[in-house]
Amino acid sequence: MLPTVNINAILFDIERYALEDGPGIRSVVFFKGCNLRCLWCQNPESQDGNPQILYSRNECIACGRCAEICPVDAIRDVPDFGYVTDHSVCTVCGKCVDACYTGARKIVGRSMDIDSIMEEILKDRDFYRESGGGVTFSGGEPLLQDAVVSALALRCREQGIHTALETAGFVSRSVLDKIVPLIDLIYFDLKHIDSGEHRKFTGVPIEPILENLKAVSASAARLIVRIPLIPHVNDDNKTISRMFEFLKKECAGPEVEILPFHRLGLGKYEGLGRSYSMAATLNLGKADCEPFAELGRAMGLVVRTGAGGV
Repeated sequence: MLPTVNINAILFDIERYALEDGPGIRSVVFFKGCNLRCLWCQNPESQDGNPQILYSRNECIACGRCAEICPVDAIRDVPDFGYVTDHSVCTVCGKCVDACYTGARKIVGRSMDIDSIMEEILKDRDFYRESGGGVTFSGGEPLLQDAVVSALALRCREQGIHTALETAGFVSRSVLDKIVPLIDLIYFDLKHIDSGEHRKFTGVPIEPILENLKAVSASAARLIVRIPLIPHVNDDNKTISRMFEFLKKECAGPEVEILPFHRLGLGKYEGLGRSYSMAATLNLGKADCEPFAELGRAMGLVVRTGAGGV
């Protein structure tokens, strides 16, 4: 029996019956907080590590009750966005959420202790067993809350539950050295290969990520590198070829998934009162990824298009 550890995490969701975040039927634990600012991020509510108010304009009837009841005057009717919240002022008291007639406002982000998270995970233990599924730790960047991930991974191991982790890898080596041995499957994002371009589009340099990816490739039980294919960012043969060359030479050729860009996060940006710089960018599909996948296969890599249970 493992020692009792019951620290708190900040999550923005626990998704049940997920099929695209690892093999089988899975529960995905979404941690709030990220140290990258990818221009195409589909979960902008995951970036800030604190609870926030998310607003849905489509459900709003513009009654203005939320603005009237807010004790710190944090809500304004903003053209193009609606009744959005100034998060620098908001105390997340929840009064506007309670007052909303249509459910157009909700608090995104909640504190949960490890016992409570495990209680949710264990509800679907039979599905994991029957489907070869398990639990995936995602975000945001889950490794910013590494103590929680570590404790949950240990408890899952004790219960015989398969674990997967989705990370962008911009964390200290000591965190990876602690977590990677506890995880059955690592999904590691690789978004670009040029440091200047990577910093321009994500806010951070690529060098620490590449060094961490090399280390993970040498120690992970199973590693899948995920490349999001983003128009005007990395969707050219030269960039993708350089990424494949790095993976083949420095990481011994791990499995690769190429994921097509989509704008599913657009409404969330609006709900946070933020502009989405890629709002006019056209969605991609798996067919758009296939030529790049063929390029990788020709180089001797195992490359798939689109996320899925594997």
